[in-house]
Amino acid sequence: MRITRGRRNDDHHLGPLAEYTALRAEIIHLMDQQWKVTAFLITTSGAVFGFAFTSAGRMPLLLIVPFSSNILAARWVLCQHLVERVSLYIRSEFDPHVPGGIGYEKWLRKTTPEPPGVRRMLRQAQTSPTVLAFPALATLALGTVAWWFLLSGRAWSDPAVAPGLAAWAAGVVLTLLSLRLIRLAAKRRTVTDYLHWKPAAG
Repeated sequence: MRITRGRRNDDHHLGPLAEYTALRAEIIHLMDQQWKVTAFLITTSGAVFGFAFTSAGRMPLLLIVPFSSNILAARWVLCQHLVERVSLYIRSEFDPHVPGGIGYEKWLRKTTPEPPGVRRMLRQAQTSPTVLAFPALATLALGTVAWWFLLSGRAWSDPAVAPGLAAWAAGVVLTLLSLRLIRLAAKRRTVTDYLHWKPAAG
C-alpha cells in the first residue's frame, strides 16, 4: 500500500516538474532569440557600414541601419517581456503548488535583489548591455551620414537632398522610439521584480 501511495505521489509530481522544465526551456529559447536578434543586427550593420565606406556616394545607405535597428529592438524587447511573463507565472501560479517550492526560484530571489528607480535601469543596462547596441549603431549611422552630407558640399537645391533629409529625420525618430521602448522595458517590472512579486491579499 505504501509503495502504491509513493508511486501516486511521484506521478502527481511528474506533471508540475515537466511543466517547470518546459517553462525554463521557453525562457532559454527566448533568451537565445534575443542573442540571435542582436547578432543579426551587428552582422548586417557591419556589412552595411563596410559597403557604404567603399564609396562616398554610398554613404546614404547607412540610413538602412536605424530602420532595421528599430524593428530588431522591438523584437528584443518583446522577447524580454515574454521572459518576464513566464517568470511571473512560475513565481505566482506554479511555485506555490509544488510541495517544498522550486528551489532554484527561491535561490534567485535571495541572490538577486532588485534596486529601485534609476539604479534598476542601470542594472538592466549592465546585465543586458547588448540592448544598447540597437540605438548605438543607429546613432552612429545617423552621425556618419550627417557628417558626410556636411562635408560633401551638396547644394540644398539638389533634388536628392530633400528625400535624403526626410529619410534621415525618419531615422532619428525611429532611434528615439527605440530608446523610449528600451527605457519603458527597463522601467517595467524586470525578471527579478516578477520573482519578488506577491499577489494582493483578498
